[in-house]
Amino acid sequence: PIVFGRVPLSRAGAPAPHAPARQKYFFGLPGNPISTMVTFELFARPLIEALAGAMPRKLAFVYSKLKSAIKTKTGLKRFLPAIISGEFEQSDVELVRWQGSGDVSAAARANCFVVVPPDRERIEAGEWVPVLLR
Repeated sequence: PIVFGRVPLSRAGAPAPHAPARQKYFFGLPGNPISTMVTFELFARPLIEALAGAMPRKLAFVYSKLKSAIKTKTGLKRFLPAIISGEFEQSDVELVRWQGSGDVSAAARANCFVVVPPDRERIEAGEWVPVLLR
């Protein structure tokens, strides 16, 4: 049986079918590199760690001040490659220049992903945003 199928994320998360079969688990990760990285961190790594006997841990989300405004489409949660600098309340984050979820060089430059909620079309510079650390 498939435990879950498509996940309502931007391309960085679709498709992500997951199914146990004869004591083996299967994850169908997307083909684009950034999409694969995000989907793996959100869904595959926690299962692999649990199966290996590791204590469950929360994903490494922090809040950081956005350096430049973001404009995107609504409807899907988006994970945009970015660079975070500073510490704690003094941190700021800026998107890396990228050409979409197949842009490997952008993924290599990024040390985090800015999380854009599905209901936000624009986030202004100076706003605090959720960030998934890598």
